[in-house]
Amino acid sequence: MENIMEKTVIACMGLLMLHTVTSALAQTNYKIVDNADKSVTVTNGAEKETVLVIEDEVKFSISRTPSINKSQPPLQNNNISLKGGVFGLTINESVTSMLRVLGTPTSTYSVNKDTVLYSYGRNLWVVTHKGIVKKVTTENHWLSTTLTNSIAFDNRFNSDWLIEEKVGYETKKAELLKQLPEGNQIERGKYRFTLKKEADVNLDVIIDLKIINGEKEWLVNGFEYGYTDTAYIKDSSNETEKAHQYNEVIAFVDSKRKQGETITIEQLDEQGFRPIFDAYADNGDVIQVYGNHLVLNFSYQELSKLSVYESVFRNKQNLEDWKFAEHYFEQPSTEVKALYGDEVMGNDDYWQVFLDDAKYDLYFVENDDGTMMLTELEIEFF
Repeated sequence: MENIMEKTVIACMGLLMLHTVTSALAQTNYKIVDNADKSVTVTNGAEKETVLVIEDEVKFSISRTPSINKSQPPLQNNNISLKGGVFGLTINESVTSMLRVLGTPTSTYSVNKDTVLYSYGRNLWVVTHKGIVKKVTTENHWLSTTLTNSIAFDNRFNSDWLIEEKVGYETKKAELLKQLPEGNQIERGKYRFTLKKEADVNLDVIIDLKIINGEKEWLVNGFEYGYTDTAYIKDSSNETEKAHQYNEVIAFVDSKRKQGETITIEQLDEQGFRPIFDAYADNGDVIQVYGNHLVLNFSYQELSKLSVYESVFRNKQNLEDWKFAEHYFEQPSTEVKALYGDEVMGNDDYWQVFLDDAKYDLYFVENDDGTMMLTELEIEFF
């Protein structure tokens, strides 16, 4: 308690809670810590107050098995409201509370040392900052379509929800305004409810223009609940990406492959490589992402696929130079053709090559002088 002033104090229903939270990285071995009977009395000026000291609270085990949907807790309710939160989870609750209410996340994105984004399937996203829930939303502002489509669904989070127990998915805009007139339309596609203006906590109903039976209609499509200002996740720090340079991982994988060895998650962990994103797929594969470009798929803990994409996170830096075996970023297609000759199938911007131990999918773009250049690569290992 010597550095008590350096800790974050959060008022919650009259109880002051001190949170000292370690950042959650995908390879950390987590567990839930029982914080019962850990309250202490400290002196604050002339008065004494009781606080709850929570140390290493964000410690939980992310299970990566296809049966995870069968072991998730049932939802407390299907209501979305300012006072009740989302499915029973409210802002300013801890990540431990999130786990107890919603269960195991499908994916974990360590944006920086303080901010972690969790997803439950592809339809529910929870933004946390220093171990505290700040936003819960159906809207994916962070992952590319390619990366999102690789993670498993969570069968509990579909369109079966009600906003303030009155308005559901694909409710017409006119009905929304009739049932919940106390809100304000702040944008064309966003209708907002505010609990306390000074707290900057809102519930936004997302309205999209859809075509139903040939007719255009504005319909409820999702929601965003929590703090409006979530700038800490809009710009993931370059420090995080530099700490996990994907070229080092590519070089390690290439060296192991040349020796005829399999590559495992455990080996990468032993080398000190830490993904900034990990998830599981419907088939039980583990997915890891390094930097903004490298995606690894593991089947039964062994590397089964390596992909280098232009960008797997939205609003990030452009593709950096990469090299894997005989291939590298912006490699001319003529050079690739010379490597494989008649083994190449396809033309223009997409080629396939089958080798004894792998299948290569190669993606090209045309530069200013008309040369087709290699930009993305997928390798499935046999």
